[in-house]
Amino acid sequence: MVCDDGTMRRSALVIAPALLALACGPTAKPAPTPPGPPVGDPAPPSGERVPATDFAMTDRGTLALPGPIVFATGSADLDLTTSEPALWHIRDYLVAKDAVTLARIEGHGDEPGQDALMLTGDRALAVGRWLVAHDIACERLLAAAFGDSKPIADPSTAEGRAANRRIEIVNAELRGRPIGGMPVDGSAPAAAPVCD
Repeated sequence: MVCDDGTMRRSALVIAPALLALACGPTAKPAPTPPGPPVGDPAPPSGERVPATDFAMTDRGTLALPGPIVFATGSADLDLTTSEPALWHIRDYLVAKDAVTLARIEGHGDEPGQDALMLTGDRALAVGRWLVAHDIACERLLAAAFGDSKPIADPSTAEGRAANRRIEIVNAELRGRPIGGMPVDGSAPAAAPVCD
């Protein structure tokens, strides 16, 4: 080994920095460690949520969700245990996509009638209120009730009815302008802003 003062010392193949200082004296400095490959962001502490960064749209033009948004039967009470992954995904999307100045939260159901229509609106509003409680401006959200008017599956089967009961997120305005010349409410039978 060659010390900073140019003198030679015997050493093992690998010498810890503390041993190097002993062998060469106080002026010895360990060789700099070459930089390794980047490690990336450290893993979050256990239980800490990692925001979503990968977003996709469905063939219907709605935000693809990682799971369903579920409500108690016959009510607008969110089942948070099941729904939170999708709710957080929507929230992360709106945070990441600030050019989307208005998102339409569409409530869809599987039963005809005014009460069923209003339930889909109440459910859309419940999602909007969850988003507002998690730092999304209410002015960016519009709750729209579609009832059973836009089925995506055969309503004569149990599976089809379950698929038709859904919440969908649609970009309604981009930088303050309606998208595609469509009305921001998507021609829903009933729509209301999320702001109280």
